Amino acid sequence: MSAVAQDHVATDETVASTEVEETEVGTSEQPADSASIEMLSLTVKLPHEPFSIKIMVSAHETFNDIRQSILDLPSTIQYTCFSLWFNGAKLNDFLELHSVEGIHDGATLELRQEAYNDREARAHVLKVRDIIGLVSTKNDFIVGLSAGLSALSTIEESAQGYKHKTSENPHPMSDFELEAGPVLHELLPPADPSRPACIKSLGLSHWHPPPPNLRLRGHLLYLQVLTLEGAVHHITADISGYYTSNSSNQKFDPSPRKGAGKAFHAHSLLVLLQELSPLLKEELVAWQTALGKRDPLTVYSPTNTLLASPWLARPAPPPTADISRSQEQLLLGGSDNLDTVRDWNEDLQSTREMPRSNIQERILRERLLNKLYYDFAEAAAKGAVLIARDEVPALNPNEARDAQIFLYNGIFFSFGADGIGTFAKEGGDPAARSAVGKDLAGVRFVNQLDFEGICPLCTVIIDYCGRRIVAQSPVPGIFRQREDGSNQIVYGGVDSRDVIANDKSFEPIFEKVAESLHLKRHTVWDKDGKGCELATSVETKGLEGTDGRKYILDLYRITPLDIEFLEEFGDAEVAYPHKMTVLRPEAVEEWWKEKVRAWIAEESEKLKAEGKEAKIVYKADKPPVEDESVEKEATEPAPETEKTDGPPTETIEISGFKYALNPDVFAGQAPVTEEDKAAYADDEAEVRNVSKYITETLIPSLLADLRAGTVSIPLDSAQLTKLLHKRGINMRYLGKLVAAVSESAADRLGSFKAVLVQEIIVRASKHVINAILKPLPITIIPFAVVQVFNSILGTKLNANPTVEIDAHLVSLYADGHEFGFVNLSAGEIQRRIAEEAQKRFRYALSDGWVDKIRVVQMFRELAIKLGLQWRLKNYLFEKPFEDTVPGDKTEEIKQTNGTSSPKTNGKSSGKHKKQNGQKHDALSIPPPAPTTTFSVDDLLNIIPVIKDSAMKSQLAEEAIEAGRISIMQGQKDLGVELLLESLSLHEQVYGIIHPEVSRAYSQLSMIYSGLEDRPAAADFARKAVVIAERTIGLDSSETVLMYLNLALCEHSNGNSYIALAYMRYAFSIWRIITGDGHPDSVTTMNNAAVMLQSLQEYHDSRKWFEASLVLCESIFGEHSINAATVYFQLAQALVLTQDSLGAVKKMRDAYTIFLNALGPEDKNTKESEVWLEQLTQSAVQHARQAKVVQNRKARKLGIVAGATNAAVGGTRPVGAAATAATATSSSGKKGASEILPSSINTKSIEELVKFIGGNN
Repeated sequence: MSAVAQDHVATDETVASTEVEETEVGTSEQPADSASIEMLSLTVKLPHEPFSIKIMVSAHETFNDIRQSILDLPSTIQYTCFSLWFNGAKLNDFLELHSVEGIHDGATLELRQEAYNDREARAHVLKVRDIIGLVSTKNDFIVGLSAGLSALSTIEESAQGYKHKTSENPHPMSDFELEAGPVLHELLPPADPSRPACIKSLGLSHWHPPPPNLRLRGHLLYLQVLTLEGAVHHITADISGYYTSNSSNQKFDPSPRKGAGKAFHAHSLLVLLQELSPLLKEELVAWQTALGKRDPLTVYSPTNTLLASPWLARPAPPPTADISRSQEQLLLGGSDNLDTVRDWNEDLQSTREMPRSNIQERILRERLLNKLYYDFAEAAAKGAVLIARDEVPALNPNEARDAQIFLYNGIFFSFGADGIGTFAKEGGDPAARSAVGKDLAGVRFVNQLDFEGICPLCTVIIDYCGRRIVAQSPVPGIFRQREDGSNQIVYGGVDSRDVIANDKSFEPIFEKVAESLHLKRHTVWDKDGKGCELATSVETKGLEGTDGRKYILDLYRITPLDIEFLEEFGDAEVAYPHKMTVLRPEAVEEWWKEKVRAWIAEESEKLKAEGKEAKIVYKADKPPVEDESVEKEATEPAPETEKTDGPPTETIEISGFKYALNPDVFAGQAPVTEEDKAAYADDEAEVRNVSKYITETLIPSLLADLRAGTVSIPLDSAQLTKLLHKRGINMRYLGKLVAAVSESAADRLGSFKAVLVQEIIVRASKHVINAILKPLPITIIPFAVVQVFNSILGTKLNANPTVEIDAHLVSLYADGHEFGFVNLSAGEIQRRIAEEAQKRFRYALSDGWVDKIRVVQMFRELAIKLGLQWRLKNYLFEKPFEDTVPGDKTEEIKQTNGTSSPKTNGKSSGKHKKQNGQKHDALSIPPPAPTTTFSVDDLLNIIPVIKDSAMKSQLAEEAIEAGRISIMQGQKDLGVELLLESLSLHEQVYGIIHPEVSRAYSQLSMIYSGLEDRPAAADFARKAVVIAERTIGLDSSETVLMYLNLALCEHSNGNSYIALAYMRYAFSIWRIITGDGHPDSVTTMNNAAVMLQSLQEYHDSRKWFEASLVLCESIFGEHSINAATVYFQLAQALVLTQDSLGAVKKMRDAYTIFLNALGPEDKNTKESEVWLEQLTQSAVQHARQAKVVQNRKARKLGIVAGATNAAVGGTRPVGAAATAATATSSSGKKGASEILPSSINTKSIEELVKFIGGNN
């Protein structure tokens, strides 16, 4: 069901027929032939109330989609085991509607309840448990505390008080402290009241399972129910449904209970329970009513993604007594647990082989693929946690721990470590850990290419408690030798490259991958010096499975080595930890595009010399790449023009450009012949040029864009990583980036440097912490985490923190475990981090670096990277004031980065003074301050950090890009239609609650803002925020930017109160993410000031402009264009607060900067000049009027005006100041008398107020 038309279904009491809009935006969806897809309105007849519902569906949807809609509707949630019928015939769930003869708009389907089987009965019980509020433990291992929260509704509720003047403050920014730092408890919205369970217990009874003779008669499950009324009911589930039996806790009698006029049998367990327990029915109706008042997007459960878990959380509520909770796994998987075991590889490959000849086939295929990737990642994460907890036996228990492999739930697990010496020459464990990460990126790249005939594996990396665990779907036959004894690897290096295999049947598909990566066919040599040609790296392997499919493995070196970095630091005194320093595919792509442009220019010059005109075209069947800017530039159609008798044109095909790299140079290959050596040397030179391209072009280009403001300074680690990777820059270049920024000494880049240095420290700390945690038992890890965090973030409070471990725990792990972290001092941990920073990022941390870090931001980044969930509270990072008076609250003590709670207005202290001394002293004694910042009780949970290889929907991305292009070409209607179709495609492929859907909504919001459709833009922005909060994170940089966009959309719609509420929340989270001093904060503060002006809150608006100016001057300088812009805005704000002289001064400063920097003809200079003329004249006139009024008052008192002025010092200084203001400029460049024209259009202060405030 589309989230664009997500109004709640009306309750059963109000309507008998419920109409459900499948989608509003999908009605314009078009297949490949551009024919409109037919939308059908169907009626579904039901056996019970409301007896019928109406649904809107596409003719290309399957009946299974209709089933899913019925399962999700509030009025039909009791149905799980049913079939759909049409014209007396049962319908196949996987048929599309258009394939059934007679299905038309207005047709009627019939829902018929079917006989249960064991699996259907168990699924029905699980769904009923979920409906009635019994807490599930299905994802306890991988979904953290406080997951999937949204703060939007809370913000909107608070804004209503300001709008209706019921709040104590006039607007949301009234009590916002501009000088305060981040407040951690503002991260989470207020906790929702826990949902009361509609029943005390529902599960399998102690009489389950049915004996064989009763199973033959249709008995499936024996259940026991404890209702809110305290009654115990035994229920038998058979093929016809559910009924209350005559069994009790002491007697087994599964026969139906009989009662006068009472229904004790129903096809649905939910219906039966409502009959048995009136309180259940009452609670269920109340809960559904409450849900109906909430935004549906905050209620929907995701199907293809996990909910985001915040790094600060509230403790889990105490569990309710429910003995059946432990039976969930039995209900889910059956008695033998076979229901949850899948052949993941077969599922993946058969789904990849599905047809994709039209849009509907592509939608179905991409939907199933994304669902499969999610299911695999979820199952892999659960298995990895169990393996880390030593709860899964290894297949090779006699091997060392790092060499052990596991098979659990049909998934193959191994550790991301060099357990068998495969990477001994490349660096051992650090190389192996890096290699598995690069392998995952390679699998993701191949998945996105989506070529037919090639079979990548499901691959997921799970980082948990210092362990890196790799999960893959097993290749068929990987554990069995071939009958002829040959190796299953038939392409690439075998047995550590001793043998080179080259099966000709694998070459076509490997060449496709090589072409996408710009790799050339090249020769590699085995241990005997025999040469063999390969299309990809020798490390990339082709394996023929027993199912006949061609699999591609080991994609950790799909690009050449970054030889310049490796030679510079690989053998340095402090060497880089490993030699797996490969180039990013984005860097190779940028280099290739550079070569293409040069080649096109060269070919065009040749044609021009021949008197011909070049026409650039692109090969139509080129494989897709991530950045297709070259292709778009080449293939964008030129506007049609009339034919002329100009020079003849000749086509230049980019496909004719041949340039590729050898991925195996500098990787230990030894050419034999002189010809091979010469070719190899040429290949080395090309790879070296690409390696130099990073430092000589990519890094300077990025810094230039950041300096110019065309690229925003990243807010946090995630945004920084995304930016660098998109530009082809590896994270190992962080140190070089810091050096380049330091040399440039540019204004905006100062903030960028702070982000870079913090990222270096965070990543170095992560490696040190992982090394400490890896050998420890899970139960000891919280103590180690607390010790390290206190040593990094809490040294201002306690320079030598210690941690005590229960001696009993230590004794349990006496054999084979060391607890050396207990003896690690804070200085030693800091020294290790500094060494890691120097080794991995070539950056030397200064002495005392730990005292200079931004602790709140560092705290957040480390918690996210390690999967830690800490208790939500304001942590004490440094010692409080020594002169704190007894009456002060402990929450108000000074803390680093302002993490203390907001101060109260002081009324409580006044009340204390009225009380007697003894009572005052008793109430004023604060609790003892903690000795360390963190304690073991503060660490609430550790969740696995999951990295998957799921592909993005190419179809949805194509639609949104086509919509953009259409709008740019002036085809607005077509563009809007394509954009809405893209949104529908996103929801069909990913489900409604998914990060990609949130990003699609956000993109549409900005596009609609550009189209001046403000209400739609705000609606899309709101949906983007809710989904982002629940799936990306409450404090994700993406979520914050979406909040800011939503605020601007609401302000443009005239809803400034709610816009300011959004701005306040976004600014609070902004402080937690990045602190103060970010360049984009200037714009954010200016926007807040403008919104306050629209509410006629002129004094508060002035405060925000002044704060923005201070920040702007500190970042960009007092004489920068940015400062001039803020001067200009501040001058207008000063006019609105009746400070005409201050307005003249600020406007003169703005004019002077614009004049010196942009020249007299620039529009900014001219505009500020006009404003300066008007403000100067107005200020002079205002001063004269004030003097006249003063003189009149003086004459009435019989006092000479001159004597009054001499005694009081009233009007003359004001007039003098005004005269001086009109005569000179703050910069001394040009006086106001020189720029005033002969005739001035004088404006009064009131007129200026109307002009600036929009006639308010």
